[in-house]
Amino acid sequence: MTAPGKGGQGAGGKCLRVNLESFDKINMMDPRLTLSNRPENLKPLMNYVRKWAEDRGLSPNRRCSLEKAAEDIFRHLVTYAYQPDQPGSIAISLEERGPRLRLMFEDDAAPHNTSSLPAPDGPAVSGCYLDNGLQQLAESLVYFRTADRKNRMIVFLT
Repeated sequence: MTAPGKGGQGAGGKCLRVNLESFDKINMMDPRLTLSNRPENLKPLMNYVRKWAEDRGLSPNRRCSLEKAAEDIFRHLVTYAYQPDQPGSIAISLEERGPRLRLMFEDDAAPHNTSSLPAPDGPAVSGCYLDNGLQQLAESLVYFRTADRKNRMIVFLT
């Protein structure tokens, strides 16, 4: 994980420097967090989301909703957006927009189908990206492919 503006270039500029010890020192005003698409990066993501929510004094219920949404979306991207062992990165940014919370996830995988997300212990839910719990929390979801060939998903939570 590399904080914005702090290049983590290794051999050939293709390596992401992982420095979890300095995670707590990341300025939470940084607009986004970028992680590799590895399941073990869920923990630093959740630390980032929790810290962001605490810094803004979100209620425990709103914080829990935000954490669940971020976790479910990250797990979905890691599991379904990338081919097995395909390297990639996922960026997240969080923002308060009045009474709503805005989550933006951006990944560099091939365009993927957001119309199915496996339920926690069941078959894919047809026609809907979010599981039932998140459907109730999310006010809206927008998914699009950017000109620079990134997938961007924006979720608003109420």
